[in-house]
Amino acid sequence: MLARPALSAVLQETALDRLSDGKAYDAVVIGAGATGATAALHLTEVGARVLLLDAGAVISPLRALSRRLARGALRRLLSKRASDTFLTRRQSIQSQCYAWRSDPDVFVDDVDCPYGSPGQQPFLWFRARGLGGRMSVRQHGRQYYRLGPGDFHPEDGLSPAWPLRPDELAPWYALVERRLDLSGRNDGLPWLPDSHIGHVLSPTPAEAALQKSIRARWPGVQPILGRFAPFDYLQNAAATGRLLVRTQAIACGFDVDRSGHVAAVNWIDARTRAPQRSPARLIFVCASALESTRLLLLSRNAEGDLGLGAASGALGHFLMDHIRVRASGYGPPLPPEPAAEFDRCLYLARFDARDAPSPPPGRGFGVQVYVRPQRNEASHFSATAFGEMLPRADNRVVLDPERRDRWGIPILRIECRHGVDDRARGQAEIVALRELADAAGVRLQAIDPAPAPPGSANHECGTARMGDDAGNSVLDPFNQCWEARGLYVTDGACMPSQGFQNPTLTLMALTARACDHALRGA
Repeated sequence: MLARPALSAVLQETALDRLSDGKAYDAVVIGAGATGATAALHLTEVGARVLLLDAGAVISPLRALSRRLARGALRRLLSKRASDTFLTRRQSIQSQCYAWRSDPDVFVDDVDCPYGSPGQQPFLWFRARGLGGRMSVRQHGRQYYRLGPGDFHPEDGLSPAWPLRPDELAPWYALVERRLDLSGRNDGLPWLPDSHIGHVLSPTPAEAALQKSIRARWPGVQPILGRFAPFDYLQNAAATGRLLVRTQAIACGFDVDRSGHVAAVNWIDARTRAPQRSPARLIFVCASALESTRLLLLSRNAEGDLGLGAASGALGHFLMDHIRVRASGYGPPLPPEPAAEFDRCLYLARFDARDAPSPPPGRGFGVQVYVRPQRNEASHFSATAFGEMLPRADNRVVLDPERRDRWGIPILRIECRHGVDDRARGQAEIVALRELADAAGVRLQAIDPAPAPPGSANHECGTARMGDDAGNSVLDPFNQCWEARGLYVTDGACMPSQGFQNPTLTLMALTARACDHALRGA
């Protein structure tokens, strides 16, 4: 994320000595990604003084350019295999992300930031630590979709209902969408609710041609234009004059007072390695699902028990990530058109029900399709299916009792694998992508032979779910920790189930709702 004037001034203003005076803030936000920036904006706009702590760093355009040139020179000097071995020696996990090659400096160093997983069930944990988290990755898709009523209250009984009515979130969806100024259009799909669209788009000639091919094969399928937007919430929060932002701040736990109210966040300044403590009566934890859960696992409640929410039996459990399958190839020539935004795509909601009159109740998958004209009288086609993964207690994260990261913080051990239903959905996605390519006249060059390992979709959710009973959930219906009042977790960790849609818009709406709840003192 490039820092524009207001944010640049805030970054320069947030000196360590200013943060070490013990002065309490109205709120501390951990993480500057989609949910953290949402919390910062909503809190500062109503007059709260907010400190935002982010583990990432601001990467200057000049430094990024010089490093890209250096990597290019290395590839020219060495063989591809040798250069890749050298360039990935400290990012063996991160380099497996589709966006790593274009933005390696944004991703964490796997040597400094390790995690564990069983050898026979790998989990790919992609972590971005540029300021803004994954939103700072240039190839981030920035797709925004609402969950439907059936996603909040699954009828198959395989996961608990969310502790809210679907219509409760509607005004918060609308608030976030208006701020995002979404590009796209509404199509009236009953299983994919409409959004407030700021820029109504029409299909490009290439998109129109693909839509026609899909409808010819499956008359009941409605391929819609993806809904996307740039993301500048953090810049807007900085412009309020009530935000401080400290980068390279590694959160490591929370203090809870005897009354059961959160009192402070403890963190390490990565520049100096010095421990820091920032008091606040409100703390919003938006560090990304697994990092946020690690912070809860590292903290003690008012009784001194380790793990905020551990007594529920849900903390660390019910990890999910969308079941992902990708395919790409080349199709027939398409009309030339101006260069399109990377975010622009066609979206096939509930494509698992393409041969049915309407999607049946239950879990399904959607497909994002990108088609671009090429100069060689062909078109490039790529498609990614994202299917819903069931929440299961044995998919979990725990603290490793022996290993620590560069800053001395216990690392996570991640145990996650696809279940029988998940694997079946993944195989159905493979069939669907082959049929889709055939309908579009595409010759596939590559397709995943099996669903990618969990984590590959970059949509990990669960492990600190919300609910209406402290006996089986970590967070209450407003995302507040049952065991630490004033502590709100609003990133993917909170989700009881996942739906087939990208979760970002839902998490931003939940964050706005949680901010309102916190400020009302409810």
